[in-house]
Amino acid sequence: MSAPAAAMAPGETAGTPDAWSTFRRLLSYARPYWVTGTLATAAAAALSVVVLARPWLMKLLVDDVFGEGNTMLLAPVLIAMVALESVVAGLGYAAEYAYTRMGERAMNLLRREVLHHAHRLPLISLRRYRTGEVVAHFTSDATAIGGVYQRVFSEFSISSLRVLAVVAIIFAVDWRFGLLAAALIPFYAFLPVLMRGKVQGASQRVQDATASLSALLTEFVGGVRDLKAFNREDWAGRRLRTEARRLWRGRLRLVVVRGVAMVQMVAYWGSWGAICLVLARPAVEGQISLGLVMALSFYFLMLEAPSRLIVTSYVEIQTALGAARRVFAFLDIPEEPVGAAAASPPIRDGEVRFDRVAFSFTDDQPVVREVSFRAAPGTTLAVVGPSGAGKTTLINLLLRFVDPASGRITVDGHDTGTLDPAALRGSFGVVFQDPMLFEGAIGENIRFGREDLTDAQVERAAVIANAHDFITATEHGYATRIGERGLRLSGGQAQRVAIARAIAADPRILVLDEATSALDAESERLAQEALARASRGRTTIVIAHRLATVRRADSIVVLDEGRVLDTGLHEELYARCDLYRRLCDLQFLMPDAGTA
Repeated sequence: MSAPAAAMAPGETAGTPDAWSTFRRLLSYARPYWVTGTLATAAAAALSVVVLARPWLMKLLVDDVFGEGNTMLLAPVLIAMVALESVVAGLGYAAEYAYTRMGERAMNLLRREVLHHAHRLPLISLRRYRTGEVVAHFTSDATAIGGVYQRVFSEFSISSLRVLAVVAIIFAVDWRFGLLAAALIPFYAFLPVLMRGKVQGASQRVQDATASLSALLTEFVGGVRDLKAFNREDWAGRRLRTEARRLWRGRLRLVVVRGVAMVQMVAYWGSWGAICLVLARPAVEGQISLGLVMALSFYFLMLEAPSRLIVTSYVEIQTALGAARRVFAFLDIPEEPVGAAAASPPIRDGEVRFDRVAFSFTDDQPVVREVSFRAAPGTTLAVVGPSGAGKTTLINLLLRFVDPASGRITVDGHDTGTLDPAALRGSFGVVFQDPMLFEGAIGENIRFGREDLTDAQVERAAVIANAHDFITATEHGYATRIGERGLRLSGGQAQRVAIARAIAADPRILVLDEATSALDAESERLAQEALARASRGRTTIVIAHRLATVRRADSIVVLDEGRVLDTGLHEELYARCDLYRRLCDLQFLMPDAGTA
């Protein structure tokens, strides 16, 4: 079985997709909401047509009412103007609401996919990303992408339809002016293409700087205790200011690029306005009415704002495409393989075997080398060794956070590579050295692995974990909220809640990864008593630095530099394994004293 493919680190580009393929993929998230999008487009099209009546009503007012003195038309024209503005306002609201509704739903669909994908990624791939960079996909990147579905689509579609409609009606009035209006279209289509490279580069720099700043903020907020302990607040502030300046420069560059486009557009329209006056000489000489001149002037003016919005929308689209490339690069990282449901039988006995298992993060740095051992059903197997020996990697392999490069791991004789990871992990109860408790009630955290547990089952798990007494001593008992990461609990209390969470689902295999190494003596004693009770009748795999916690294990595996040096009982290993003896002696664990 091969190791998972390496993920592309943030900022890397390998076969970067072209803008059109990225745009089409972006649109695919709006496809489920095509009905809303169709209604929005219909409202936008109707708005583009209805608004064209404004200059014509002005022509009637100037030529017929004031020019010919037909006062009978005054009231109908004024009523038509008020009605027209009401219809324009209603259609504009309907189009914006529908586009926003479609955009929000499409953006939430994308966010859900990012979250689901993050949960399905192998740890080796996910760890290439800083937490803040993943968070940025939900925040700044999603906001930029949402602009495409909302304001950009609305403005771009309405503006484009309006430009085409204005040109058509000018053609209908006077073909010469129609040709003039049509001649303007290629320019505002060419200008965005001319600016594309600069816009894309500036937009990409802004998105990268935003993600970097978000990652740094997440890191510093999470590490505020260490920053204070080492008086590094000023250092953190300097780094944040550096990233903030980088973001500021990127945003400023984007504003400059956008401003250049707008200046070019305004200058262009100004020059063409002068040309229009020259070409309008027949109107000045009385060959056409004053009202028609005003109407045509308004129609030409109506081309300027939509053209400007098209350019602005193009800039926003490029920003969104830069954000989309970042998100899609994350979504394209291969997920962890999932075995067929039929190949995921329930784990009943809990036998675990490693058969010549090897693993490496990179080709030239093997972490686990030809490891073989067996944990018999209902027994306790301990894995010991110095730091960096590969102990935690064995747990990652067993839980299929990563897959071995060679060899096989079996549970009850089933190759874990053929099992669905979720089904496999459902057979384990895991307690880590630094357990992650979630904001909420104590009872909710104990139920974390199985939400269907009754209150009696939760309490039973807490009793086994030596946690019931301190829980009932709190003001609200099992409903007591523990804060983010369980910060309202002591280290020993948090560890016992984690033990209760691990055993609440009644797993066949219990995995303890340095579960008590960070506790004081009294907390460790309580946790060890809890773990001893939890291990009864279960296969237990213990990773530990403190050898006193594994001396009564049914089997001990000594690991060094990714290899198994020896396997046996405590007394046997102390007598024949130099590394094990040295580890014991360093911790003042003498076998003849009865404390080892």
